[in-house]
Amino acid sequence: MNGHVPERECQAIELQGGRELEEENEADHNKPLNPEASMTKKERAYYWRSCGDTIFWKCKLWMVISSVFLGLLLVIIISLILYSEVYIDEDEYWDPESVSSGNYRNFSGRLQIKCAAQSNYSEDLTKRLIDVYSSSPALGRYFITAQVDSFSYENATAFYQLVFSLPPVADEFMKYTMSEEFVMNVLRQNIYDQEDTYDQESPECTKIRLDPASLTLT
Repeated sequence: MNGHVPERECQAIELQGGRELEEENEADHNKPLNPEASMTKKERAYYWRSCGDTIFWKCKLWMVISSVFLGLLLVIIISLILYSEVYIDEDEYWDPESVSSGNYRNFSGRLQIKCAAQSNYSEDLTKRLIDVYSSSPALGRYFITAQVDSFSYENATAFYQLVFSLPPVADEFMKYTMSEEFVMNVLRQNIYDQEDTYDQESPECTKIRLDPASLTLT
């Protein structure tokens, strides 16, 4: 009793402090390292359980969602099939009566022939003109005929005629599509395309060749 703490009491205090420290360590060890990750896992588990909930009768939520998705997919597929069956490209299918008003447009043209495989220039040129304008996406439906009126053997110059039908409303059509420049450029572009082919082939004249610079149309 001289002011010192008895030895037994000191040991008891040390043991109690050690137990409290161990309990704190165990509590810290049991705490989750990442509380947010733990909550995320719980939320995911909740969502998955929600998908398994029964909405009505024996239909679960995931069945309803899958049915809606498949229904939308089926509607899209059927719409695409019906559209491809019903849609008609006006450039491929057209009524001749709808593009003809009974009026016609004639053009007179002139051009020089560079060479031809045969001496029958008129027949070859007529066939070439018919092929060019009948296959034109812009003028094919209006094209009627083409013919060579005369041919000058002195300078290998041909004079030809083009005939097109006119639609009922022809104001804008005559200004742009059926203009002399447009009709002439259709043939000129074809001549240039053919010239590119000739340059890659034999220099000998195997087909009729036309001079694009000599082309005129009125």
